[in-house]
Amino acid sequence: MRVYKGIRGADGTARIIVAEPDKPDRLLPSRTDLFRRCATGLDWGYAGNGPAQCALAVLADALRDDQRAVRVHWEFHCYVIATLPRHLQWQLTQEQVITAAHEIEENAVAG
Repeated sequence: MRVYKGIRGADGTARIIVAEPDKPDRLLPSRTDLFRRCATGLDWGYAGNGPAQCALAVLADALRDDQRAVRVHWEFHCYVIATLPRHLQWQLTQEQVITAAHEIEENAVAG
């Protein structure tokens, strides 16, 4: 199970590290190839383009389904990524990301 860890450097630069059992940690790519919300990098803790790009990147990695990630990234950004603590470290499990995506899809069908 993957764990996504948001960290902010001393210079304020936001990075997301992906941790997996028995594998070295890796930096999460921004996935601007799927949809370019922001050219300045990933971010979180507010509603905006950096957090929307972060949502897309996390979803694409966790879901392993690029089209699905594009479809639900805006809502995931609003309900999850924008609410994370802006200046503190955080983590989300792959299971939490998948569950949130599923709930977003269910609400879209019901609504």
